[in-house]
Amino acid sequence: SLATLHTAFPLILDKIPSTNIDCVAFPDDGAEKRFRSYFKQALPDLQTVVCGKKRDPFDPLKRSVVIKDGDCKGKNVLIIDDMVQSGGTLVECGKVLKKHGAESVNAFVTHGIFPRDSYKRFLKDGDRSIFDKFFVTNSNPTVIADIPEGDCFKVLDMTDLVVKDL
Repeated sequence: SLATLHTAFPLILDKIPSTNIDCVAFPDDGAEKRFRSYFKQALPDLQTVVCGKKRDPFDPLKRSVVIKDGDCKGKNVLIIDDMVQSGGTLVECGKVLKKHGAESVNAFVTHGIFPRDSYKRFLKDGDRSIFDKFFVTNSNPTVIADIPEGDCFKVLDMTDLVVKDL
């Protein structure tokens, strides 16, 4: 069976206390519905923010990411999602959080798909370099093997969790 954020949840929960992260953001309503209760139960003092896409009233093909609920001002935010491909929504979410006063923005995804080496865009010299830390599991080992740790990426090993779930 495929690992899910629910499987990987203990990995990021173990990391948060050793960081300055004091707020979790969900990039959309779906992520909030799936994962908010886990964070509230495990880390009840962590603030939450919910983002979402909003259509431009003048151009129906254009959408922008907005904060729908919560306050990130002065917070060190961790955006939570189940997977990333090119990361457009994550980056737009990060930009909106910064614009609204977030002190720092980080990301956590269970599955790093990163087609055509798109992870390079998140590195410190990349055009999507917005995240202080980008946590990703090794659920996609072929892709993760190419990602350099130490720049912004931190790979979390989920081998023991997957074995336990079997």
